[in-house]
Amino acid sequence: MRAGSVYRIGTASMFQRSILSSELVAAMPQHLRRSILAAVAAACCTSAWSIEAPKSEPATTASEAAPPAVVDETAFYQTLRRSTQRRTLSGLRIPEDVILSLARGEADIAVANLSGAAVKGGNDENIALVRLQHWCNRVISAPAADPQAQIDKLDAGLPEDRRARAAGVLREEVRYRSAAAAGCRKAQFDYQGIERRLRAAAEAGDPASATELSQFLRDPARKQAMLKAAAAKNFAPALHALATQRLIAVQRNENTEDVASIRTMFKQAGRTLNKAKLELANCMAVGCDGYPADGPAAAAFGLDAARDGEPLAFPSMVRMGWGVRLTRTQLLAWQYFGDRLNEAGCNGDAYVSSLTAFNQTIKALQQGQDEKFIAGAQQQAEDFWRDHGPRAQKEQGCMPPS
Repeated sequence: MRAGSVYRIGTASMFQRSILSSELVAAMPQHLRRSILAAVAAACCTSAWSIEAPKSEPATTASEAAPPAVVDETAFYQTLRRSTQRRTLSGLRIPEDVILSLARGEADIAVANLSGAAVKGGNDENIALVRLQHWCNRVISAPAADPQAQIDKLDAGLPEDRRARAAGVLREEVRYRSAAAAGCRKAQFDYQGIERRLRAAAEAGDPASATELSQFLRDPARKQAMLKAAAAKNFAPALHALATQRLIAVQRNENTEDVASIRTMFKQAGRTLNKAKLELANCMAVGCDGYPADGPAAAAFGLDAARDGEPLAFPSMVRMGWGVRLTRTQLLAWQYFGDRLNEAGCNGDAYVSSLTAFNQTIKALQQGQDEKFIAGAQQQAEDFWRDHGPRAQKEQGCMPPS
């Protein structure tokens, strides 16, 4: 494996027209549609469903507002990092003390703990070392950031307390990157040992190791064979990877074989992976896999992903066709719910971009509505939080310490 290799998913293009012309978005006034599409575009990270959205009207510049107050967000940033590291190590049984070490930037301590277990045959710990060596490579090679320049670019339309928190997070991020880079430089990675153990475990039939190794193989046939073997054991990440590959091949008009299997694999992977559940909803909403579009069924899976706090579920429901099943009150209530999760640290290092997107989307949905409508949406959001908040926090790795 080449240190620093990163698995990338291609972007979709063939469904752009059908997505942007969904009934939900098309029925809105033009200015509202522009605002929502631009806001949710900012929140979407690279996936099979990322698309370009129309530009919004220029937001209020930061120079037009008073500079945000200096706020110490050290504790909150720890929560953000804990959530991010849980995502980095998702699907692996990793001790909490390792997660906490990484959240503090102590990569050397985390690697030492993982290495001991990996040498004794711990496949999950060895896979974690694979992911951390690539993470460390990105941390060390990242250019130095100018926090003040980032703060100056914050949307002045944010509430004052939110801008202050975002500024604190940006300052803390610079400190963390420095600490993490130092920890990574001290980390003792046994690169040959890690790769040897990964290959041996994959050849022995461990589905997690096979799925991890497949990302770095140059031989497409061997890569497919490994993924198929892991998927045959109903290993969710392998099913998700295969479904995503086939979806992208269809979108690029490269291969339409096995197109009917896309929905089945997303559905199987979605039993344990929230992202797969959401991608199934997005796929069903536009009929991406040879089946007709099925909005009601898509909405069921999309909302299930939102209940579990999947970050991309919230922009998807205003962007994808399955959101048409929701009333405007429900749509706003779910945005409140997602915003609350973000404020709890559940979106990890995407906090600032998510903050901006939620703020703009919520404002757009509130525009022209009376107090009764807004109060109704807020009450629904409270109900959602009562029923789903604790589980969503647990799923996203941001549950407050007991």
